[in-house]
Amino acid sequence: MTRTVGLAGAGFILLYVVLSVLTGQKLVALGDLFQLVPPLAFAALSFALARRCRGQVRIFWHLNALHGVIWAAGQAVWTYYDLARGGVPVISPTDPIFFASAIPLAAALYGRPERDRPRWLFDIVLLDLVLMALFAAFVYIYFVVAIAITDGNEQVYNSNLTQLLNARNLALAIWGIGVWRTSAAPAWRRLLGVYALGLSLAFVGGVIFDAADLSGLYIPGALWDLGFMLPYVVLCLAAAVGFDERLFEPAEEAPPMARLPVVSLIAITLLVAIPAIDEIARRLLDVSTATDLLRTRLVVAIMIPFGIVVVVREFLSRRALLLAGQELVSTREQLAQKEKLAAVGQLVSGVAHELNNPLQGVLGYAELMLAARPSPSDTEELTAIRDNANRAAGIVRNLMTFAGRTESARGWQQINRVVRNAIAVREPHIQTAGIDLRLDLADRLPLVYVDHARLEDVLVNLIQNAEAAIVARRDGKTAMTGVPRKARGEVAISTRWQGQPDRILVEVTDNGSGLREEDLSRVFDPFFTTREVGQGTGLGLSVCYGIVREHGGQITAANALVGGAVFTIELPVMAESLASAATAVSGVMPAPAARDPRPLVPSPSFAMVAPDPDELDRGQRPRRALVVDDEESNAALVRRVLAGSGYEVESTTLSRRALVMIERNAYDAVICDVKMPELSGQELYGRVCQIRPEMARRFIFITGDIDGEDTREFLDQSRCSYFMKPFNLDRLTAAVDLLTGARPPDTIG
Repeated sequence: MTRTVGLAGAGFILLYVVLSVLTGQKLVALGDLFQLVPPLAFAALSFALARRCRGQVRIFWHLNALHGVIWAAGQAVWTYYDLARGGVPVISPTDPIFFASAIPLAAALYGRPERDRPRWLFDIVLLDLVLMALFAAFVYIYFVVAIAITDGNEQVYNSNLTQLLNARNLALAIWGIGVWRTSAAPAWRRLLGVYALGLSLAFVGGVIFDAADLSGLYIPGALWDLGFMLPYVVLCLAAAVGFDERLFEPAEEAPPMARLPVVSLIAITLLVAIPAIDEIARRLLDVSTATDLLRTRLVVAIMIPFGIVVVVREFLSRRALLLAGQELVSTREQLAQKEKLAAVGQLVSGVAHELNNPLQGVLGYAELMLAARPSPSDTEELTAIRDNANRAAGIVRNLMTFAGRTESARGWQQINRVVRNAIAVREPHIQTAGIDLRLDLADRLPLVYVDHARLEDVLVNLIQNAEAAIVARRDGKTAMTGVPRKARGEVAISTRWQGQPDRILVEVTDNGSGLREEDLSRVFDPFFTTREVGQGTGLGLSVCYGIVREHGGQITAANALVGGAVFTIELPVMAESLASAATAVSGVMPAPAARDPRPLVPSPSFAMVAPDPDELDRGQRPRRALVVDDEESNAALVRRVLAGSGYEVESTTLSRRALVMIERNAYDAVICDVKMPELSGQELYGRVCQIRPEMARRFIFITGDIDGEDTREFLDQSRCSYFMKPFNLDRLTAAVDLLTGARPPDTIG
């Protein structure tokens, strides 16, 4: 793009030079019409670039496009007077247009395109720009318009206007250079450097034009007009650099609020500058009494809106400081909660890992005994053992979820659909309990990238808690008095997006017993419960906290003003979902990010991987398997199951011995634990890949910590089947059969 724009700009300038020389540099229409092209081209490029940008960069290019349109409008009026009215008068209607065109440029520079501003700062920045526009209007009216209205002295008017325009261009050039010099990102420095060069050329071109005009050398259509075209050619190059560097969003964050004074230096400076300019002008400039009187009235008149804007800005700044302080307190509380839960999470993660080994033994041997078809009484007892072991495994999974160690099966979802699915689970219970359910779901919410099943579990848990709180209030088991004891129960669920542009809020409100103030900070702690002994484990809300946090969101608890509790879930809206909001209305769901399609049978707790067809040995021979697990009971269990399926099985609890066995013997399958002393499963696998690369796909891993970050990354890289303890023995046998070719993939469900 930069090369194309550069060649087009150079060709345009060269064409003008040739035509100007051929016409004797006296064709008025040539200069007037050619001066229309560069600002319009700059406006078009800026608008096109803005459409691809976001945030402060988008505003920056829109303001530049506005400047190009205003300048082109002024040039069009100038051309009309010059060609159709016989010449442009000294006191021209184009003068305020040309002067006002600098306001969008000043606003663009003040916005700093490379810095992303927080949304709360937008109103304050907007008021700063209003102050700058008011000051620019004051200066122009004070020095230019006042002369035209009172005296009509064209010489003084022209002199003041010339000096004012040159001072304006110089200020913009210095400002542009300052923005360029203080930019940290190299790509932005290149763009802003070219941009500052264009502003500097505008100042130089203005000075050259004034010098030629005063000496009587200036004629429209001469080479002097290049001073008005070159700056816009360079500004077009700056826009082209933005295209090529793909500078479509800010690269830095705006200065933190601690660096932003409550009343900005700009507001103070401009407020003081107005009376100071008036006093200096009275002492140094000789004007008529009528002009002096008009200027006095102007100063008084401009100070009124100026003062109002400063007061409003002060109010908004104070409010922003207050909100920032409250947000800081809230952030500190959340950070303390996260640190506390992270420490507990590490503890429960370790405990869960250690529990999985004995659970595997209990569950596995119960399945083996059930497979032997015992008597009905023994079957009933063994079924109870198996079911309770599965229940314990479910509690362990909840502990892992709380610790944030589980991977979600995420996809693009409509949050209202998730809410309705959760309500469908509890609606019969709510109706039976005589509780009213009220929905307030916002329309056309953006899609969110979530695990809908786990998020539904969160909402179901919150609804269950609301039901329990309403029952507790009815039974008089609470000291909270916000809601009458016999009042009808009500649960309200709402979703909204307004006021939180990057967050979707889901609120679950009830008119139950509410929460004690001292419990609000502990309600998400593990094993904390407000229910009676035996009615809850205290893991429900802590698991909800872990799930929401895993999705990058927050969940908070508070008491409603009229009684009852309010739980608020905040979920992030990703940039992709914002772009897909219109797609959501049409019902087309965007696909999630592409992932490795290796699991043939995916699950949160296991994955079976089919080997490549050329890796299968379909010869009729005994299959050999090796079981490596530091728990003797688990190794014996797996050995017994595989031996019953016709495999020649060896086992060891020592990983170093397993390495020697693999080096000496060829195995069709190696069932290996991941967490072991001496050599871990990862280290054993790495050494086997070095000494026997052909066995890289012959491993099946088992572990109690499948969702640890290092374990997950290792399993993704190895592309081997895996199982999380406690696992189903039939599934493990199926995975070994799949790996050794004993069973085709289409027979495994």
